[in-house]
Amino acid sequence: MAASSRLISRLTLVTGGGSGIGRAVCQRFASEGASVIVADLNEESANQTLELLSHDLRGQQHMALGVDVSSKDSVEKLVTSVQRRYFQPPSVCVNAAGITQDDFLLKMEEDDFDKVIKINLKGTFLVTQAVSKALVSAGAVKGSIITVGSIVGKVGNIGQVNYSASKAGVEGLTRTAAKELSKFGIRCNCVLPGFITTPMTDKVPEKVIDKLTAIIPVGRMGEPAEVADACAFLASDDSRYITGISIEVAGGLFIG
Repeated sequence: MAASSRLISRLTLVTGGGSGIGRAVCQRFASEGASVIVADLNEESANQTLELLSHDLRGQQHMALGVDVSSKDSVEKLVTSVQRRYFQPPSVCVNAAGITQDDFLLKMEEDDFDKVIKINLKGTFLVTQAVSKALVSAGAVKGSIITVGSIVGKVGNIGQVNYSASKAGVEGLTRTAAKELSKFGIRCNCVLPGFITTPMTDKVPEKVIDKLTAIIPVGRMGEPAEVADACAFLASDDSRYITGISIEVAGGLFIG
């Protein structure tokens, strides 16, 4: 999709911006004129993303910050740092931070279950809460919060009981947040990627990838940029009458 300037002057926070879908979102939003805060647990990766961002439009000021989304203190420090630098809260937030710790239900360690829930679900809650509080306190007239769920949160996936549960929770959280925050002009929507080529899927054996692509109607894995396209739409005024929905970016996987 060709870049436009739909997001010019928008201050955007992207968690998990150091790689994969988060990095693609940062690049797409910057190309559309947004000032982007790249937030990631790995500050080196966040700074690598920062170096990739375009500054072609007037007024763009990007920055990279470290954050542990599972820590309320870390998240609140992040939002405070953004407000001190820009004198306003981010009007767009994309919750892309996430991890996997895969194993079969009968073998999964409790700690591996807890880690995934803590980052993927609790982290989304903490960031959404902190950003929406800041927007309400500032009297902002509008905001867009985008969460990154997963198609497996909708249909489940063998070996991913923790990940599937966390992403199902993210979708439910988003719908509830949309109902509560709409009176403040804040829209909340969820993107459900299918099997996307990212560092997460790099660990998947090639024979498994071949089996997956065989059941995807469009016949291939998705690209992070294709998820970023959906996020850019939800961040922009093109979706100003849309809230509380989930957009599947999955190549038709599990239609129906």
